[in-house]
Amino acid sequence: MTSTPVSAEQRMLRQMSETPVRPPYGRLRRLVPLGLTVLGLWLRWRWLRIQRRRHGVEAMAEATHHFHQRAAEAVVRRAVKQQGLIIKTCQFLGSRADVLMDEYVVTLSLVHDQVPPRPWSEIRPVIESELGGAVGTVFAEFDPEPIAAASLAQVYRARLHDGTDVAVKVQYPGIDRIVQWDLRSITLLANVWSRFENIIDFRPIVAEMRRYAPDEVDFVHEADAADALREMLADRDDVVVPRIHRDFSTKKVVTMDFIDGIKISNVAALRAAGVDTAAVADTLIDLFNEMILRRGMFHADPHPGNVFVIPPEAAGGKAKIALVDFGLTKRIPDEFRQQMIVLTSAIVAQQPEAISTTMSDMGFRTREENVETYTALGEAFLGDVLRSGKAYADQAMVAEVNQRLGRVLRANPLVDVPGDVILIARVMGLLSGLGRTLESKTDLIEALLPYLDPDAEPAAGSPG
Repeated sequence: MTSTPVSAEQRMLRQMSETPVRPPYGRLRRLVPLGLTVLGLWLRWRWLRIQRRRHGVEAMAEATHHFHQRAAEAVVRRAVKQQGLIIKTCQFLGSRADVLMDEYVVTLSLVHDQVPPRPWSEIRPVIESELGGAVGTVFAEFDPEPIAAASLAQVYRARLHDGTDVAVKVQYPGIDRIVQWDLRSITLLANVWSRFENIIDFRPIVAEMRRYAPDEVDFVHEADAADALREMLADRDDVVVPRIHRDFSTKKVVTMDFIDGIKISNVAALRAAGVDTAAVADTLIDLFNEMILRRGMFHADPHPGNVFVIPPEAAGGKAKIALVDFGLTKRIPDEFRQQMIVLTSAIVAQQPEAISTTMSDMGFRTREENVETYTALGEAFLGDVLRSGKAYADQAMVAEVNQRLGRVLRANPLVDVPGDVILIARVMGLLSGLGRTLESKTDLIEALLPYLDPDAEPAAGSPG
């Protein structure tokens, strides 16, 4: 009797579903298992590198792929056991195709929406303590089965006494302490790693996480961000930002309008509902171009669990994109936003001096400062994609760009990257993944032109 082959993804999902729901609590109980996992993977990686030098890279190609796939799965298993900010760290790294190999990018993305939910008995006291009354009194209806479980909170469907359907997001008990412990743990591990390895420096990524993590456990901040985005995008008829119900929201509970939409990655359901997925990809990239380049404020966590599509009411109508979960919403200083526009315009127009000057002004630093490196970075990061004529999410193009970017950085490594750029790169990585899922046909240069510097001269052959 033969068994059906089980994919890496299926194995991961099965392991996740069997994971206990309660994470370890206490600084050492969180640091030690994580540290042992990292140490074990590092030692095996060092041994692999010795074998590659002994037998040759090509001879060890299959073993190398096998190691990195197993290592990525081990990281996800540990993350789901630890939960808390370790899940967020995996999500962050899973979007960094410019830093990690494909095995990690693909596998680490599995942690989205795969966190085991906590029991109602743990969550109910949080709601009642925060809102000052029994759940059955505060709400007209409340379903105790969560509709989503994430790294820091889980979400329930409920109904207010005025008949409004709402989503109620509730923090896990003690998650604020867990986040602080995890920040210390990943900072320590990144610093230790940097003493032994210079291939990948995780410290800039950890520094960015330290900047935004405190806001993610303050739901007042999330409510404020949602209201600001809703007001900012009010003139767009293709975007929905749910209304926050302040009387039912606190630092640990946030209540907002329930979004009755289809998860953006559920392509079969979208097509069954008559949605043009390529048009949705167009709307998505235009929305983020506007938020980042024109408005200076953007939703910085657009993974598939946070983006929904509302099908058109009539055949031939336009679908709407709905955003949820505003814990990671970023405001960009106006000067930095203008620099982003100038840099993108210079890359499009192929102006090496402008690329180099702007990247330096923004805070990029390489081991050896020279125009050629900055130009190569700009081309690898965006220029070739723009001029390729391919959709922004073309998988072959993304892979080629990542390889070229890796070669450039190995020759002259980056020693400092602006934190806002890391976050924007993460967003673009997430959007590119969604674009592949939606079979995007978006021409990035056409999508970007309305948001660029009108004084920049277009490159030969580009639309102008």
